[in-house]
Amino acid sequence: MKIFSLVKRLATRSDGFTLVEALIAVGILTMGLGYVGTTVFQSLAIERFWRDEVTAVRELRHAGSRFAGDVLFTETTNLVDGAAAVDTVNLTWTDAGSVAHTAVYSVTGDNRLIRDLDGTQSTLARGVVQVAFSLDGFLLTFVLEIEADRGTTKTTSLQTYLRSL
Repeated sequence: MKIFSLVKRLATRSDGFTLVEALIAVGILTMGLGYVGTTVFQSLAIERFWRDEVTAVRELRHAGSRFAGDVLFTETTNLVDGAAAVDTVNLTWTDAGSVAHTAVYSVTGDNRLIRDLDGTQSTLARGVVQVAFSLDGFLLTFVLEIEADRGTTKTTSLQTYLRSL
C-alpha cells in the first residue's frame, strides 16, 4: 500500500519547469549550437583556403619544373636577347636520335598556362595572372604569377641557362 500512495503522490505533484526556466535553457542551447556551428564553418573555410594555396604552389612548381627541363635541351628560341619580356615562348631542340622537338608555352583566354610539346597540349597551371619570358645572353627568365583563393597570388621566378644558341 505504501508504494501505491508514493506513486500517487508523485503523479499528482505539480512541480516542474516554469516558462522562464524553459526559455533560458533553450537560449543557452541555441548559443552553444551557434558557437559550435560557427567554429565548424570557420575550420572548413580555412581548410579550403589552405588547400587552394597548396594547389597554386604545386602548379607553380610543376610549371617551373617542366619549363626548366625543356630549357636545358633548347638549341633555339624565339626570344630576342635583351628585348622586353613576352608572354609566349617557343623552344626547339633536337634529341640524341636526331628528332626535332618544339615546346610552346603560352597562356589561353581562360588563364591557363599551356605547354604544347610537338602538338600535344597539356595544362601546367590554372588561374594565371601573369607570365613573362625574357632572354639575357644565355640566361632565360620565366616569371609566373597564379591567383589563389581570396584574391591572393603566388609568384615564382625561374632563371635557367640555355644549353646553346
